[in-house]
Amino acid sequence: MRLDGLAGAGIPYYSLMKKALPAATPAKKKKLKSGRLTEIDPKTKKPRLKKGVDPVRAVEILYMFENTDVLPNQIEEMKVTIANLQARVKKLEDWQE
Repeated sequence: MRLDGLAGAGIPYYSLMKKALPAATPAKKKKLKSGRLTEIDPKTKKPRLKKGVDPVRAVEILYMFENTDVLPNQIEEMKVTIANLQARVKKLEDWQE
């Protein structure tokens, strides 16, 4: 950690004090729920609604998607563009350090 380097340089015996402190327990991360409404049925290999998904909710999402006038191949292109831009930003951020 960057702070440890700064504090270690200015505080004598900092590493010994750090070892003596009780270890911080890592915070449990919540598992993010997937926003997907469908899954592939392992037997039939066809898409189906996930268990517990209300069909009315699925129809609402489909209606909103259809009103965007965006085609599925355009969405895939957007995903690729977003991934490329994120990689570029990460590269630029790493360049500054």
